[in-house]
Amino acid sequence: MKNILNTTALAATLVLGGYGVALAQGSGTAPHATGTSQQGAQDRVGTAEATRMNEAQIRTLLGARGYSDFDDMERDGDTFRIGTAERYGKKVEDLRVDARTGRVKDEARLTEDQAKRLLEDRGYSDVSDVNRDDNMISATAKRNDRELRLRIDAETGVVTQQQASN
Repeated sequence: MKNILNTTALAATLVLGGYGVALAQGSGTAPHATGTSQQGAQDRVGTAEATRMNEAQIRTLLGARGYSDFDDMERDGDTFRIGTAERYGKKVEDLRVDARTGRVKDEARLTEDQAKRLLEDRGYSDVSDVNRDDNMISATAKRNDRELRLRIDAETGVVTQQQASN
């Protein structure tokens, strides 16, 4: 059941990202549209300017990846620069996000504390035995009165495996 929910959450994130790009390409919603001329907006469709996401779209995309409390967000060409943000309870400074893809540049892997917070945010309780093994973080947690052993991808935050503990 949890794997289905994780797959659904990942698909929703990808759809939101694609939706953001589609919105940025739509006439009249291009981030730097000037005037009210639809022809001007149509001329920009397919150009670099039309494929950039706007600030709201970047906020939504980052929120799906566990970021919150954005401070000092501004666009610098094809990059959004964010002075500070939080990701699962840890302060992140000088966050840089590609305005075309929504990818965070030089994103740090999740720490054990962030993985614990991620699981709690997703409805798990009694999270314990949190350990890193290279790019995977393992943990024990409870959900629906069942004790589970979980594995979290430290780069993406995706819960990739779940099994009942004995």
